[in-house]
Amino acid sequence: MTEISGHPTLLLVEDNPADAELVREMLDWPGVPTRYAVRHVSRLSDAEQILRTDPVDVVLLDLRLPDCSGVECVHRLLKISRAKPIIVLSGVSDEALALICIDAGAQDYLNKEELRPAMLRRTIDRSILRLKEVRATETLRRQFEHLVGSIPDAVVVTDRPGIVLFGNDAALALFGRRREDFIGSQFSLHLKDGPVSEFRIPGSDERRACDMRVVDCEWNGAPARLTLIHDMTEQKRLDDHLKHAQKMEAIGLIAGGVAHDFNNLLAIMLVYAEMLRTEFEADDPRLVEVVEIVHSIDRAQALTRQLLAFSRKQASEPAVLNMVEVVAGVHSMLQRTLPATIDFVVLPGDHIWPVLADKGQLEQVLMNLAVNARDAMPSGGRFAIEIENRNIASAEHGVQPGEYVAVRVTDSGTGISPQHLDRIFDPFFTTKARGHGTGLGLATCYGIIAQAGGSLTVESRLGAGTSFLVLLPRTYRTEEQLSAEELEPEELRGRETILVVEDDQAVMRAAAAALKRGGYTVLTAANGDEARRLMQNQRGSIDLVLSDVVMPQLSGPELAEFLAATSPDLPLVFMTGYSNYPITTESGEGRIANHRAIMKPFRPNVLLSTVREVLDQSERDRLLDL
Repeated sequence: MTEISGHPTLLLVEDNPADAELVREMLDWPGVPTRYAVRHVSRLSDAEQILRTDPVDVVLLDLRLPDCSGVECVHRLLKISRAKPIIVLSGVSDEALALICIDAGAQDYLNKEELRPAMLRRTIDRSILRLKEVRATETLRRQFEHLVGSIPDAVVVTDRPGIVLFGNDAALALFGRRREDFIGSQFSLHLKDGPVSEFRIPGSDERRACDMRVVDCEWNGAPARLTLIHDMTEQKRLDDHLKHAQKMEAIGLIAGGVAHDFNNLLAIMLVYAEMLRTEFEADDPRLVEVVEIVHSIDRAQALTRQLLAFSRKQASEPAVLNMVEVVAGVHSMLQRTLPATIDFVVLPGDHIWPVLADKGQLEQVLMNLAVNARDAMPSGGRFAIEIENRNIASAEHGVQPGEYVAVRVTDSGTGISPQHLDRIFDPFFTTKARGHGTGLGLATCYGIIAQAGGSLTVESRLGAGTSFLVLLPRTYRTEEQLSAEELEPEELRGRETILVVEDDQAVMRAAAAALKRGGYTVLTAANGDEARRLMQNQRGSIDLVLSDVVMPQLSGPELAEFLAATSPDLPLVFMTGYSNYPITTESGEGRIANHRAIMKPFRPNVLLSTVREVLDQSERDRLLDL
């Protein structure tokens, strides 16, 4: 409380000296201790100046002053300080005027002719008490605003009709409003308790997922509602991505399992078909039928590769490729993907350098880019693939200086906004509508090109289309260097003893038949545990182990650990149609757990070549150790 000499300060605004003295006498009634410090002015302008500079608790105001009269006196003082109680002292008994003054903001209206000391004192004391309550309430409100202003959840206070009375910083950020515009506006959200639900931000198309809690309260003594809004949009997005990833992982496991079993069947058919093909002379009419069987197996193998790519269990199989031929091979598929309203052109350069990459994965990249271009051109447009050789002189586009084959894929679609370009290759990020994109396509493309030693970059402007640039390093390898099938048949043969470990009996018999035709002695085991027992009984008589990876009781890598401990010099080759273990490839050579690996289905000469290479390398290593 503002006081002079320990007493509340009253500002008496009265131009009539007699009336001013009468008020003073009432306040200093005989026998009653003086409780107020009174300051007296006769003009409203003087009162205004005091209110601007000096502490005052209550104003006693006459309505007939030299420089102002009537309710205008109340208005002028309240413009300076609405918190100061104003008690009107009028010489007119006018109920209508009294109501006007009260409506204008005066605390009370007293008629001088009816004024008594006790009445005046009670009115002043009541005003001072209200002032204390207002100041206490204001202090609590400031504390409340400071408290809720620091929490991350949005807090909005509205009156019963929904007019905003208060909003913290989080609420302003959530609704994208300035405080001066937000306070006093209509709160258009449906105020209802509830779990996470989506609503549209007023004035925009943005939708947010929020958990809302609404409680009744009082604000400045009037009924109000306090709304607490917990923005869970990002959490819900992450939850959705997690659920989607788990779903994709489950589907991937199923797809991988199907591909594993299917590859086992294809391995059996391919081995026997290739063996049968060697039985026929070149002019035998049955050879054409066998070759057709082999080609059908190759097409079925392509299907399993798609399943394995979906489940991310496929090993990269790099080959020396000409990008013009790759695009030509997938041209018809891309043409079917694009509608007739899109003009599809390919602009190949001359003498394009070879690259070392997985053909199927590059086709997947082109297909993903074509699908994105199609979605960006719903009304038609132009889709172009340009191929050229490019010398990179300095580090740019995410690659080191060198010789590269550049594949530029361009569309004339809607383009990508600048704020999305930086995230375009992020997993799960998509600019497509909900349910129309996984957000994995471009991320997968980026990974495929990076795995091949290249880079994938993008340029785009809204309304001006999008251009993706693929850079793949030039290779000086030749197809002959990578192809095991070019070896002469007599170089593939041997007389060593091979242990074949495979839980699928048909696959085991097919692999054993191919090895026996190559001159090898073959032992078989149905699983890793059986192979371990056989190794203990046949110690020293086995020259190489050919093992499946996924087996019951004892897996292939677990068998490898046993061999490393008991027979470290015994070579091991894995064969698999799908594996949880990483399969890395360098120059066409696959490895699992640091052992050579071949993918099912395989041709007999690929199996024989791999076995021969591993046996010969083992022998060279043994001689070096002597």
